[in-house]
Amino acid sequence: MIQEVLKKIENSYYWDARVKSLDCNYFGDEVKLVFEDIKKDITYHFSGCYKVKIEHEIEYHKNIASKELTRCQIPYFMQDVEVKELQIDSNRYMEFKINMYPIELSVLCDSFEIY
Repeated sequence: MIQEVLKKIENSYYWDARVKSLDCNYFGDEVKLVFEDIKKDITYHFSGCYKVKIEHEIEYHKNIASKELTRCQIPYFMQDVEVKELQIDSNRYMEFKINMYPIELSVLCDSFEIY
């Protein structure tokens, strides 16, 4: 299972892609990360989430509210995506660590899709 996820991620050509949005919904149960591709946007959809951690680098000052940024002002670019499988008791989870400096995103979930 994890090898298929890794292959899909590698095939999404995320390197240096501008992140357009990051949404956390339903009390952290779903996370959507959308980034630009040449022809279309790519969405990483995490569901059945148990842990969502968003850390913004404190030294990278937000001079403009994020909701007011134009596309060209968005400073978040995909740098690295790591995935590993965790087994806790008899349950299997996926743990994602995504570097989109100045944000580090960590998600522990049951399900992952790319579209």
